[in-house]
Amino acid sequence: MKIVIYISAICLLFCACVHPFVDEQQPKPVDYSVVSKSIFFNTNNITFSIDTAHSTLFVKFKLSSLKNFPFPIVTKYKDTLTRTAFNFEFYSNNKVILSDYRIFKNTFRYYHDTLPTARDLKVSTDTINLKNDNELEFQIPFWAFHNLKKGKQTIEMAMWQTTFTDEKRLIKSDSNSYYIRLLQVRPMINARVKFDLNIPAIYKSVVIGKGLILQNDKDWSPVGMDNTIWKSSLPDIYWTIVYPQNQYYVQTPYEPSTDRYMAHDTFSLYHYSNADSVGFNVFDHDNLSRDDWMGSWWGPINELEKKEIKRLKFDHIHQFDVSVKAMGVIN
Repeated sequence: MKIVIYISAICLLFCACVHPFVDEQQPKPVDYSVVSKSIFFNTNNITFSIDTAHSTLFVKFKLSSLKNFPFPIVTKYKDTLTRTAFNFEFYSNNKVILSDYRIFKNTFRYYHDTLPTARDLKVSTDTINLKNDNELEFQIPFWAFHNLKKGKQTIEMAMWQTTFTDEKRLIKSDSNSYYIRLLQVRPMINARVKFDLNIPAIYKSVVIGKGLILQNDKDWSPVGMDNTIWKSSLPDIYWTIVYPQNQYYVQTPYEPSTDRYMAHDTFSLYHYSNADSVGFNVFDHDNLSRDDWMGSWWGPINELEKKEIKRLKFDHIHQFDVSVKAMGVIN
C-alpha cells in the first residue's frame, strides 16, 4: 500500500475515531465571526464553513469560477495568470499555534522541514485555477492543538493567497520547446475568522522503536522482494505509527536492502485517553511501484506501557521491539 501525502491540503484525511468526549452524530457547524477580509472574499465568490466531529476540525472552502476578476497579466508574454495556492494558519492570543502536526505529516514524503516555521500549525493547498470552480477541504485532528490548554479556546484562522502563477511554452530556434514558470506576487483573496473550540484533554506517550526483524523461514522470506542489479534483493524497510485506526500518524526513514530495521526512532504520540489503541505497520519502500506491506499490529497503548520493552510478533514480522512511556495529560 503506497503512502501518498497531500499536503496539499495535504491535505490529510482522518476517519472516525470514538472517544469518551466525542458525540458520534453528524458534523456540528461551528459559529464564527469575520475579523477581516479582502473585497474579493465575499459570498458571491466563496462559500466557507467549519464543522467538528470525531475529534476533528473540518474546514470547507468553495470558490466559484471568477469571471470578472483582475487577474495579473505578464505583458512580455501576454499571459494572464489564473493559478494560485491558498494557506490556512491557526492562531491563539494573536500568536501562531505551534504543533508537531506538520512535522509528522512531512515524514510521509521523506521530507524534513528545517525552517523555523516547521511547527506552525498551517495547511497549504495545491495550486488551483481560479477560472474553474474549486472546492478545498481539509481536516485537523484535535490532538494537533496539543499546546493549548484543555477547555474552551478562542481560535483565529487566517486564509490567504499571495502569488499567481502559470507556465508558458516557448519555442527555441531549432523548433524544440521548453517551459518557463511565470510568477507575480499579488495577494488579493484573504480573510481572518474567529471561533471557539472545546479542546479535550490531550495525553502524550513517547514511542521508541527498538528495531525489528523480518520473518525468514520456509513459509516466507524477504529475499527477492526488491530485484536490483547493484544491491541485494532484500527490502527497504520502514515502519509507521497508526492513530487513530487506519490513519497514518508518522513514519520512519527507510533502511535499504536489509531483513532487519536496527535504527531507534522516537516519536511523541498525542492521544485522547489511556484506553486508546495504537497501531504499527511495516512496509518495503519502492521508488518505482507501490510499497509492499509486510505486517500490521493494533492494540491498547496501556498494554505497551506495562513493560520497559514490549516484543511484538505479527504477520511477516518475526520481532518488533517497542518502548512506550506514558507522560499523562499535557494540557
